[in-house]
Amino acid sequence: MCQHMPGTERKALIWGTDLYGYIPQRPPIVMVDSYYGKDDVSSFTGYTPVSGSLFCDRGFFLEAGIIEHMAQSVAVSAGIEYKSRGEAVPLGFIGAVSKLSLHFRVPVGKKLFTAITEAGKFEGVSLVTARVMCEDRLVAEGELKVFILGNPK
Repeated sequence: MCQHMPGTERKALIWGTDLYGYIPQRPPIVMVDSYYGKDDVSSFTGYTPVSGSLFCDRGFFLEAGIIEHMAQSVAVSAGIEYKSRGEAVPLGFIGAVSKLSLHFRVPVGKKLFTAITEAGKFEGVSLVTARVMCEDRLVAEGELKVFILGNPK
């Protein structure tokens, strides 16, 4: 897994509504607001939870929001990969979440930085690891099994 996580010194390559071209989600369910690129093993995304979000309560980003952010980080990475090959962005869904560790609750307004690393892929199923940071502190980490449904026609 990549040890370097992007920080505020790194500029987003894609952000805001431009990310909609790479994911099927739309407001109020969008939980990724920036894409920072990739290195040899990982891709990097970010999100700043906002007050009033479905996944925020009493000033904190809920655990379900962290998991959804992880999944959408996978979707952004896959969408960018497919588009780079000239293919349509596929639909997918989480089949399983495992080895999930949540270390602390993130206050609304604090930026998340996430590394997604593909551990394996077989016939439309990807196993990925996700590592979510906030201000150089580990927020969460875990594995997601993601099923790709194929390209929409």
